[in-house]
Amino acid sequence: MSFTYPIFLWGLSALAIPIIVHLFNFRKAKRVSFSNVRFLESIKKQSSSNLRLKHLLILLCRLIFVFFLILTFAQPFIPGEEEGLNSRSVMIYLDNSNSLSNVTENDITGFNELLDVTQKVVGLYPQETKFNLITNDFLPGSSISRSQTKTLELLTEIEYSNLARTGKEVFGKLLSDPSDDSKDIFLLTDFQQSTFGAFESIADSVNQYHLVTTNSSEHRNISIDTLFLTNPFLVPDQKNSVQVRVRNQGGLVNDLQVKFFINERQSGTTSIDIEPNSSQTVTFELTGSLQKTNKCMISFEDFPITFDNDYFFTLNQASKINIVEVTDLSNSPVSKVYQNNDLFSFTSFQSENISYPTLEKADLIIINALRVMENGLKAQVEKQLREGKSVIFIPKGEEASAYQFAGILVKRDSSAIKTPMAIPDLKNPFFANIFESISSDTQMPEVSALYNWSSSEVPLLKTKTNQSYLSHLFQKGNLYMFSSPFASAYTNLHHHALFVPVMHRIAELSSTNNQALAFSVDHTNLTLAVDSVPNGQLYKLKREGVELIPSQRVSANELVLDMPKYLLTPGYYDVMLGEELMTSIAFNHSKKESNLTTLPIEEIQSRLSEIRHLNVYQPQDATSFSEIMKEKYHQRDLWKYTLILSLIFLFAESVLLRFL
Repeated sequence: MSFTYPIFLWGLSALAIPIIVHLFNFRKAKRVSFSNVRFLESIKKQSSSNLRLKHLLILLCRLIFVFFLILTFAQPFIPGEEEGLNSRSVMIYLDNSNSLSNVTENDITGFNELLDVTQKVVGLYPQETKFNLITNDFLPGSSISRSQTKTLELLTEIEYSNLARTGKEVFGKLLSDPSDDSKDIFLLTDFQQSTFGAFESIADSVNQYHLVTTNSSEHRNISIDTLFLTNPFLVPDQKNSVQVRVRNQGGLVNDLQVKFFINERQSGTTSIDIEPNSSQTVTFELTGSLQKTNKCMISFEDFPITFDNDYFFTLNQASKINIVEVTDLSNSPVSKVYQNNDLFSFTSFQSENISYPTLEKADLIIINALRVMENGLKAQVEKQLREGKSVIFIPKGEEASAYQFAGILVKRDSSAIKTPMAIPDLKNPFFANIFESISSDTQMPEVSALYNWSSSEVPLLKTKTNQSYLSHLFQKGNLYMFSSPFASAYTNLHHHALFVPVMHRIAELSSTNNQALAFSVDHTNLTLAVDSVPNGQLYKLKREGVELIPSQRVSANELVLDMPKYLLTPGYYDVMLGEELMTSIAFNHSKKESNLTTLPIEEIQSRLSEIRHLNVYQPQDATSFSEIMKEKYHQRDLWKYTLILSLIFLFAESVLLRFL
């Protein structure tokens, strides 16, 4: 125990005064004559004994009263266990992501619990302390220092944020202040492994860190893991379906009702059971006529986590993929692949009769067995690749021993002979959803690897002797090169069942209008296909009375939008050019936010072991946290107790004087 004003302890010497008064009685005895003295002597003895006890009790009360009164003026206190909570600058990061809607052991949400703790933290400091309050939105105002009162007012305005922040982002924001002054830094978060867990160890020997986490009762949640179309292109009058993978993070789920909505009308529903910590795929057939742009939603009910119960996405009818072939052949096998298909717009030109305006609009250009390539065609092919589009190169059998195509040196192999093709590697993403499996007994086509090239490549089709026959060369665009023409002298691939699926896949991957079904609210930028942008006009995002004009640029018929992600909310946005609706896009919460698994405290301490002053708390509630902090850092004042005790004994002395 210590004293604020120890000089008052000299007042304890005043305890001698009541003792002196008690020992020395200065009153003169008065003699009274009485006839019967024996009776009086017995009364005197009895009264003297009682009076001595009374005087001793009064003396004791008086001494204790004076003792505690002097201690009150000295102001005794019990000092805190450690130095702390005395910084003039305090930085607080309050996690307000949706994962904190999970319920804690106190039957309140983790966000409300951390909000209460934050209010207690602010109240632990002196009035003159300045606070910087940071949430997941990273708003510009978070760099402003506020008083205790203003900070408490701001806390009442904080709501859930649609953004989740990584630990790296949070620590970067907290340490962005160039000041070298020591600060108290509080991090109040659930330490979600999928989001906050992405951070590296930091070294800090100056600042005092206090990490506060929640006591969540369990980490169970149901969410949409993946959603895709069976056929990635939505073509009218062609069968298609929506595949939905529902993930269960928790115990057994029985009879979960999953509903499918198209343009606010329920199109399908199904009931599923999901095993613990597993997923289940649901299929919804697309029936009936669809509009050009369709706003869709998958919905189910799951408590207490509800922020990801609705998954928004759009289904847009596929624009035709423009394919242009330039060839010297009168009967090309390529034309038979792409003609009479609603997904493709196919045009074939002879080399001496090319329409360059049509060529410029092509998503895929096929150079098929040309004897000579004119300079204008070479320039268009190179421009196509620079703009991120696709080109297929099919050589002619009588070319020179070496030549250049799109900056690539192509060499003829004079020793090439027909060799059976190896079974394609179905693990290659190129073959995804084309073949479920290919038997080892399947008769593969024979090919002759007539040409090879000196450039890095990804072989898609190879011979059994490991020679590349179809290669994917990555430039700014996609270049697909066959090593022989489609002629019987070199291959029978164009007569094999493998030919059409491979050529279709190349065309599908060449589409520039294949818009994603949905985006995440934390997307930094979006890319949409556009034809052109009139001068002076900007694309806008509109929804329910909200209008956003993001930073934007157009490059090679692609619109790139830099999204103001802190303004985005889950749902649909219409992309407008003036008053014209161009398309609709959908946003959802980040899938990472749906995974509620948190980092163990031991791992947190291990990752931050290079921080010299680190404290980690997992309090039962805000009140217990406040008591812990006060006991650890605050002195416990005792003057109120000593004042009360002194008054008690003063009252006891008065009672003794009056009634005893």
